[in-house]
Amino acid sequence: MPALFEKRVKPGLRVAVWEIKETEQELLKLLPPLRTEEKTFLERISFGPRKLEWLASRALIFQQTGIYPASRYKDNGQPFLTECNEKISISHTRGFAATALSTEETPGIDIEYPSPRIEKVSERFLHSNESNFIAASNLRQHQLGLIWCLKEAIFKQVGIPGLNFKDQIITHPFNPETREGKITASVQISENQKRTITLNYIIHEDFYLTWTE
Repeated sequence: MPALFEKRVKPGLRVAVWEIKETEQELLKLLPPLRTEEKTFLERISFGPRKLEWLASRALIFQQTGIYPASRYKDNGQPFLTECNEKISISHTRGFAATALSTEETPGIDIEYPSPRIEKVSERFLHSNESNFIAASNLRQHQLGLIWCLKEAIFKQVGIPGLNFKDQIITHPFNPETREGKITASVQISENQKRTITLNYIIHEDFYLTWTE
């Protein structure tokens, strides 16, 4: 099936989401024949849903670029495509896969399904500034989900191992009254370097999605 969602954010940046309804064999038929390295990697994935997520993300890459969807990983964990020069970020969650492709800066994308677990672990990633502005909001659940998502997306973009989600990525106050919008956050890259990053978000009934602009 085609992607559930596709968006050309600006020249050189596009994002897409795939809803996984296919079987493993159906997804394989949507891809060119896998080479030995990809076959070996897929065979090593023992968890069935994880296999589907991997295949769906490769189907997205193939659909978006038309090239064989081979990817490898840098030392900092960022994926890169071996068959073209576009930079990529990949994410997946229960029943969905997402990709961001850019001809310029390395993108960051994250997709998460709504779950009470986000609230349970919020103390691990919420800065006190963030806790203060969501404390009395009736949109708290959406804010929590989007903050977690955006921190993952930023981490994927900046590629700094050990980046502290709680203290080095701080979301600016926002109120997600619409299903789509923008959020900004400050990132402490180093002791003397801070950066502001703008992200787009989508609130879907089955997932939160954020990507760096």
